Amino acid sequence: MADWRIYLVEGLRGQRLVHSKYSRYSNEWDHDHCAACGVTFSELDRPGCQHEGFTTGPEYSHGRDYEWVCFQCFDDLKGEMGRSVGASDQKPN
Repeated sequence: MADWRIYLVEGLRGQRLVHSKYSRYSNEWDHDHCAACGVTFSELDRPGCQHEGFTTGPEYSHGRDYEWVCFQCFDDLKGEMGRSVGASDQKPN
């Protein structure tokens, strides 16, 4: 049986993902969701919020930190999605 999350992250197939601490994408954008399961990423200390995970790198069409994947989904789906992991690096100022 196929994992339903694979269909939700099809656009990330083959993308290099970078382990990173979450920080908001813009002042109007205070949280994100795992592209696969929907868990919340936020800087806020709220129950169930993730504060780090894997994110898209600068070569992604929408840019760095645009899409997020939680640790569990990354571990569960990395083989099927052909993802590679880049080193954690500093965000540009």
